[in-house]
Amino acid sequence: PDQMAAIFGPFLNQACFSLRGRNLVDQKLEEFRLIADVSATKGPLAKLLVTLPAFRPAAAPQAAPNPLMSMMAGASGSVPQPGMGWRLQSESLLGWILSPTCIDTALYKEQSARSVHFSRGLASRSRSSVESVQRLLRDTVQEVLRQGSSVVAPLLRAGEASRNAVVAWFAALITGSQARTKSANMMDQGQGPQGFIHMLENAPVPLDMQMQMQIMKAQSSGFATSGLCVNSFWAILELVKPIKLAQVSTLEPFYLLREGDHDKEVIGGFIDEPRFGETSEVEATKAYAKSKGLLTDPSKFPTQIFWLAIRAFHVFCVPVMKENLCMVAAAGYFHTKNMAIMETAMGEHLVYEAILGSSAFLGDLGTFLNLVMAFCLGAAFPDRVADFAAGKVQGSVLTEEVSPQWSVLPSCILEDVIEVLEIVTSIQPQGKGPSELFLHLDAQLLLLMVTFMLGNGNHVKNPNLRGKAATLLKNLTSNSNYRHLVENSPVLANDIIPGCIRVFTAVEKTKQSFYDIRMQLKYQLRIPIMELFERMLPLEAHKKALKSFATENPDEFLKFLNNLMNDATMQLEEGMDTLIEIRRLMKEGKQAELQRPAASSVAEDEQTGEGADLYARSRADPKAHCKQYMQMGHRTISTLWSISREAPTVIISKLNVLQQMLHNCLNSCLDRLVGPRCLELKAPQKGQVSDFEEYSFKPKELLQMIAEMYVFVGRADKEKVQKTITEDGRSYRPKTFQKAVSILRREQMISADLLQEFSTFVQELNDLAESQEAALANVTVPDEFLDPIMSEIMVDPVLLPTSNTIMDRKVIERHIMSNDDDPFNRQPLAVKDLVPQTELRDKITDFCKKHGIVMGNESD
Repeated sequence: PDQMAAIFGPFLNQACFSLRGRNLVDQKLEEFRLIADVSATKGPLAKLLVTLPAFRPAAAPQAAPNPLMSMMAGASGSVPQPGMGWRLQSESLLGWILSPTCIDTALYKEQSARSVHFSRGLASRSRSSVESVQRLLRDTVQEVLRQGSSVVAPLLRAGEASRNAVVAWFAALITGSQARTKSANMMDQGQGPQGFIHMLENAPVPLDMQMQMQIMKAQSSGFATSGLCVNSFWAILELVKPIKLAQVSTLEPFYLLREGDHDKEVIGGFIDEPRFGETSEVEATKAYAKSKGLLTDPSKFPTQIFWLAIRAFHVFCVPVMKENLCMVAAAGYFHTKNMAIMETAMGEHLVYEAILGSSAFLGDLGTFLNLVMAFCLGAAFPDRVADFAAGKVQGSVLTEEVSPQWSVLPSCILEDVIEVLEIVTSIQPQGKGPSELFLHLDAQLLLLMVTFMLGNGNHVKNPNLRGKAATLLKNLTSNSNYRHLVENSPVLANDIIPGCIRVFTAVEKTKQSFYDIRMQLKYQLRIPIMELFERMLPLEAHKKALKSFATENPDEFLKFLNNLMNDATMQLEEGMDTLIEIRRLMKEGKQAELQRPAASSVAEDEQTGEGADLYARSRADPKAHCKQYMQMGHRTISTLWSISREAPTVIISKLNVLQQMLHNCLNSCLDRLVGPRCLELKAPQKGQVSDFEEYSFKPKELLQMIAEMYVFVGRADKEKVQKTITEDGRSYRPKTFQKAVSILRREQMISADLLQEFSTFVQELNDLAESQEAALANVTVPDEFLDPIMSEIMVDPVLLPTSNTIMDRKVIERHIMSNDDDPFNRQPLAVKDLVPQTELRDKITDFCKKHGIVMGNESD
């Protein structure tokens, strides 16, 4: 071997270097054929090839510390060393073979695909001519990948050392390009499409120059370019393709715990990625795997290449897809604002889409994602992995405990899957149906995975990710294939509604974006959850799941309803108050205040060091703010209406929830719409055109839903509902309810039967209120019968063991829904800790009966 290396090594090394500079136009085919022929032998020369400096150059010596860079790095003075990604792209055999691409415009400049085919006149180009060029580019890049496969495949079969060398090269390229995932190294600086648009609007340099700067950043930070990343990821997908779903149980979930040198190189930076489990859980799982001998035998190639693909998906695929999304958003935004930016961005999108939108790429990606989904579900439920792969799933995917190996998995796996599906959905032109990628995905696997994410907050802890999963699920139900499964699969019918409830509550704790000062993030995440909820609830199986969940998980369900009612009240109040303020400003001639404020006028802590408005991207003007909150308020009320119609018993089952709905939501909204303050919402001047439509304010629709909700819950327990309404000393007014009946009758806003039912309900309600008032006027209620906070007669007195205070159950449970503590000393307190005071309750009951006072009840 040494003699062969001495004789043939320099020649082969020089032959490899002859491929330097290979690109889409000049693929250096003659030079390439020599390397392909050597690889095809799978003999000594092929084995020699992977040992040459040209195959994998040695790492450069660590650069001496730069005082200026150390100062910029902060107190630690630590400056990251450049990665090997750029060197492997520009100084290695496989880098030269896989580099030809239609994507890297800034690298190839005048010779780039965009410069040659999409540099100008895009607005006037026909779709057929654009697609013709994209097919040409796609075919050319696929030929490059076939050439790469003709070298890679035989080297993988030339022996263990050769196979390990090829796997290690791909692993090193991924590790060397990890900096691509950092916000500072992305085109949008980690701020998403809207942030990218904002940057372009305020950038002193054109988009082409920014892309050139991105190439310079790749060189200085050492990561590979987008073109090589896509080609390398696709090449790895081809290696994963032979792994069938039925073999998913053979892939190691414990692989990240391995400590062998080759395995550690494959794992690379994933060792530092956050896991689904806590550190203690990961360590316990590691000890378990070692005790069972699960890490003793050498790892198998399918496992190695599968984990390599997961890493490449994270480092190569996701950042490039984000770039494509930014270009699409910029092209749309600047279409009528800046034609130069529009054409540049659209040209970039078209060359990206030539590859990322191709059937071959999407097919390979879909096959890989199916493996990933089955693998993740199998890691959570190892006893059911064969069922997931075969599509024969029974039982729930909502669980308190999962298998230990779940804790080891990097959480970015599911984050990446959801983000890519979100991106392909966003990019797909309206009217064209779902992306072709969804045709290659196993519909049942995808729905099970998303449902697992929704309903298992203990195992998927990121509420923002779970909110995005709900959005994806809502979008999927627009497709007949997915909708059929959602409606008919027993597993999904049992789990989707509980999952929606849990994620709706979870996003209450969603962290705001650094650029979000409007407190809208949780509301925006909840909108698709509510839309999904309304689609599912009319179906009998899903309605049954709602009732079962409310019975078996009362605390969770109460928090969900509490959040829903709070949202509805806050959103509508904010929308109506903003509408009144807008009218005031217009009446006073202060139209300038209806625009986004100038940067100089915002608070100092909301300005950058240069004096720019830090929150300019999210600071809506009052008109946009009003419209958005009106729309959100209508959506939330609509969801509450659906629950009231389909499952009123779950609302009246707990008095504190019923009180929250009636006092803080329905009574409050009704009072605002038709009570004493309703004049504030009418048109400012007689004869003036109503501005309701402009701001998406639909008072008639709101009044209709509110009246019908009173009827729906009244049907379940009229006495309890009416008694609870009369206890509302803030918003309940008999005249307001009677006025609502008159308006509904005059405008013919609800059916005759519902109108009669509501009219009777209101008459009985007002009669009860009058009799209650008369009964209480001639009696003194003992203090011990009164709730210490609300000063109302207690219906179900309970002892708070943490402070030895007695309160009405409905009052303290409402407090616990939001705070989980004792209001008198702030010590932790749960509903299960409350101690019933039956003797005192009996005294109160006897007192009320004696004096003709109607009590509510806490039964059901």
